Amino acid sequence: MTTQHLSGKVALIQGGSRGIGAAIVKRLAAEGAAVAFTYVSSAAKAKELQNSITGNGGKALAIKADSADAGAIRHAVSATVEAFGRLDILVNNAGVLAIAPLEDFKLEDFDQTLAINVRSVFIASQEAAKHMG
Repeated sequence: MTTQHLSGKVALIQGGSRGIGAAIVKRLAAEGAAVAFTYVSSAAKAKELQNSITGNGGKALAIKADSADAGAIRHAVSATVEAFGRLDILVNNAGVLAIAPLEDFKLEDFDQTLAINVRSVFIASQEAAKHMG
């Protein structure tokens, strides 16, 4: 049995529409948090997850936002605060993995990995901090 000890709290999960991110979204919602989460390409899965939470009496918001795009990350934070009035929890879950031998590894893949796995964490954390106590 899950307690509602996160009731009244608002969470934003980067990369929350599938896999580990979706599990985090479901868990936080089950514990009473209003959850906003980002997705890039799986709009149907994101909408399904949002509807499953709201259909069970929870609060959820799916936000299309590419974690490689600083403006999109900032928009996701502001959309969360606009929708739910606050932000208490940030989960930086978005990530990519590109694998290739060093001599074949493309600079574009390296840049994308840094943009999503490192830069987006900084941007989301910096933006979220403006709304957290």
